[in-house]
Amino acid sequence: MLTYNNVTPAAWACGVQFAADHGVQITSNQGSATVSGFTLAWNYTPSAQTVALQCTDSPWWAPCSTINSFIDNTVHKCLDQNNVVMAATV
Repeated sequence: MLTYNNVTPAAWACGVQFAADHGVQITSNQGSATVSGFTLAWNYTPSAQTVALQCTDSPWWAPCSTINSFIDNTVHKCLDQNNVVMAATV
């Protein structure tokens, strides 16, 4: 599970748009979707400004660890584009 904090609505919208560009329709703050054998789960809590994302299933040729790395890079791009700095967690 990948967890992010200080996720503003604009940063969330960036991630939702990126997902849509790749065929994943995010229509709620919590859910999961399967596209082309890849299953992703998410939970965005606007009041806490946190997002949890995870690849839960994928084809044999693309392990979830690779997909989660791709997701992490994408989230950081959205955070950077929206001048969001993640807070340190303990």
